[in-house]
Amino acid sequence: MKDLGIWVNRNLEPSIHINKIAKKAHAVLSQIQRSTTLRDSKTFIALYKSFVRPHLKTAASCWNPSKREDILTLERVQKRAFRMVTDLGKISYEEKLKKMGMQSLEDRRKRGDLIDTFKYMNGIYDADPLKLFTFVQTRHERNTRSYLENNLVPEKTSLNVRKNFFTNRIVNEWNLLPSDIRYGSSLNEFKNYYDADIEMIHNV
Repeated sequence: MKDLGIWVNRNLEPSIHINKIAKKAHAVLSQIQRSTTLRDSKTFIALYKSFVRPHLKTAASCWNPSKREDILTLERVQKRAFRMVTDLGKISYEEKLKKMGMQSLEDRRKRGDLIDTFKYMNGIYDADPLKLFTFVQTRHERNTRSYLENNLVPEKTSLNVRKNFFTNRIVNEWNLLPSDIRYGSSLNEFKNYYDADIEMIHNV
């Protein structure tokens, strides 16, 4: 059944939703291909970002896939879009991403998760971090903000759907962030530091 725009089954697995949004995104790509003759990188990527990619990222924090098959299903849409661009040449998908200054859809979802985590940690979202996350903390820190300086601890669970739940899947990624990124003074600073760090890693 569909709830708030997201297709779910009894097991709460996202495969059905992912297949549906990928199919819709492919259909929009086909419409763009039929209706355009100019498909240089500047023009076509603008169309892709406006009309195709939103289908692949809306409410992604709710259905973020863990199965490689689902991840590849989404990534094939962006790969197809890049193949339609006339001035990128015959280079690899990774090289096209770098040339266009873009990320894979998987990396964008990871970035979105970390941005949401930063918002929870800093009160941008109206929710108590202590009710969402488990922190490595000592007893005297429980009533102070210092718990935010500690790493997160994943919830113990045997269900894959729970392991991939937002508050569990972001634990390792958040803990690995350098402190100057994790404790940015503003959301824009966090985004800028994170993007600069990722770019530096890719250029190594």
